[in-house]
Amino acid sequence: MKKERASRILLAARTRRAIARTHAIRCVFLVMLGLSTSVYAEHVWHVVILPGADPTQPAAQQQIQAIRDSIASAAPDGAEFYTDSLDDLRFDDAELMPSFLALMKRKYEQKQVDVVIGLADFALDFTKRYHDEIWPGVPVVISSVAPARQKDIPAEFAYVPVDFDLDGTLALAETLQPNARHLVVVSGVAPLDLRFAQRGADAARARKSRQWAVDVWSGLTVPELQQRLAALDRDTAVLYTTMYRDRTGRTFFPYEVVAPMAKASNAPIYGWYPTYMGHGLAAGSMAGFETNGQLTGALAASILLGKVPPQSATVAASASRCVADVGVIDKLGLRADALPEGCELIDVPPSLWREYRDIVLIALAVVLLQALTIAGLLWQRRRRRIAEDEATLRLDELARAARFASAGELSASIAHEVGQPLGAILSNADAAGMMLQNEPDIDELHSILGDIRRDALRANQVVQRLRALLQKHPLKMDMLDLNSAFEEALTLLGLEARRRRIVIESNPAAENSRVQGDRVQLQQVLLNLAINAMDAMEDTPPADRILSISTRAVGQGYELTVADRGHGIPAGIGERLFDSLYTTKPNGMGLGLSIVRTIVMTHGGRVSAASRYGGGSVFTVWLPSAAEHASSHAREARPGFDNPTEKATLKARPTTQGGHT
Repeated sequence: MKKERASRILLAARTRRAIARTHAIRCVFLVMLGLSTSVYAEHVWHVVILPGADPTQPAAQQQIQAIRDSIASAAPDGAEFYTDSLDDLRFDDAELMPSFLALMKRKYEQKQVDVVIGLADFALDFTKRYHDEIWPGVPVVISSVAPARQKDIPAEFAYVPVDFDLDGTLALAETLQPNARHLVVVSGVAPLDLRFAQRGADAARARKSRQWAVDVWSGLTVPELQQRLAALDRDTAVLYTTMYRDRTGRTFFPYEVVAPMAKASNAPIYGWYPTYMGHGLAAGSMAGFETNGQLTGALAASILLGKVPPQSATVAASASRCVADVGVIDKLGLRADALPEGCELIDVPPSLWREYRDIVLIALAVVLLQALTIAGLLWQRRRRRIAEDEATLRLDELARAARFASAGELSASIAHEVGQPLGAILSNADAAGMMLQNEPDIDELHSILGDIRRDALRANQVVQRLRALLQKHPLKMDMLDLNSAFEEALTLLGLEARRRRIVIESNPAAENSRVQGDRVQLQQVLLNLAINAMDAMEDTPPADRILSISTRAVGQGYELTVADRGHGIPAGIGERLFDSLYTTKPNGMGLGLSIVRTIVMTHGGRVSAASRYGGGSVFTVWLPSAAEHASSHAREARPGFDNPTEKATLKARPTTQGGHT
């Protein structure tokens, strides 16, 4: 029993120890898994960039910045960049390499690196030789590799080629200088300088479109270059490659040499580096360093993301583009219009068409539309004036017809008025004849002749007033006295009033009532209103037949009031009272008040009608004074008013109308 109990206790202890070990292993595994997941989730890319030239060189700056931006935008958790300039183009002393190599090993022996990016030939040579010593197992991307060196790239490296378009640059020289046959290739003496000089000379000699006589100037100092370039003529083309070092050992950034060369040269200078533009280079088929950097960064990011394997991964080279300096081309007497379509132009001299082409086209379109609009408005205005002239002619004819109708209504009174002086003339003539049969009384004969003359003048005045009223004449706006014009009309109205046993109360209270208008038409206004008022009092008792006509000054004009004691204005007529062809008379034509309104509005005035307190109606006509009439025309003749008379007419349209016709 004791042995069995001891066995059970030992087994339980072993079980507990096994469970504890299992739990511990599980905890360690979970911790390690969490740490590995955390490291993966928050891993920052570490990128080494090896420019073959000084990173402050403009072309290198463009390329490096494009690489950094492209990688940073693709990195899930960000990226850190380390830039180490090899600058073999100016420092190619083999004795410096051991020290530089030791420095690089020391810098990166404790630093995790995810990718190495080398720029150009020297970076290829350096990484190819020392990659395993400094960054073992780290992917490598070589950028800006010339086609001739792609065979030297190890199989485990990725690369981005660059194509310097020498043929395209030489084609531009042939286009701008159709007579040039001599080509000078200028370079320095650094290894890259010499390689580019040889490539330029070979490309020119291989051209089938032109037989070039090629000279290569390598390593000349700047003063020596200037002296030789000044001796060239316009039938020579200069191809500048690079100059990192001259024969004396002086080093340069290649773009620094362009300006002194262009200052002295009588021949155009061509190249394929965009950083040369703006310093005196004429034209070239330019490599895109910024685009190349973007392609390099994108390829490196794809490798780090596991999208492509690093072994021999590559992308197509970015295309070159034509760029030309118009200022330099014009200075050298070349023709910029000979450049190919789509060539990018810089330093373009100020030109309205070049700088503001879109604005000029828009302005021309606006001017054309304005011209068409103005032409259309003038045509419309001409048609409207023709229509207005025709309407005025019809209005004159209608008003004249209305005057004939008014004269017809006054014919009995006129006949009576003319008959009286004619009868008196006849009686006086008979008396004179009888006196001549007897002893003539000279004084009495003189008196009779005076009566004959007076009566004849009286009859003549009646006839002349009637003739003036009825004769045809165009609208004539003259300065006139309103009271004087109305008094002439009252002479004719007085005869009719006496025939109808109507009393006319005239009160011309307006003093110096000077208006601008047509005398006959204004007289017709009074005649129409007065005859309508007389017609309205046909059923009025004779004692109450009173027609009141008065004038007074109101505001900036004068007011004519015609009041009667007739049957008044029928209810519900409203604004129809002055409408054409509307009448309440059994034999009326419905034109009298319509003509009154048209004449008044043509004179810049307004007319209204209202019922008179105690029975009857009151018609009120307001006309502007001569000074107000002129001022109104001046205001309305400003821009925005095409027809001053029409605007005055619209402004004068009455709001309350009534009356009878």
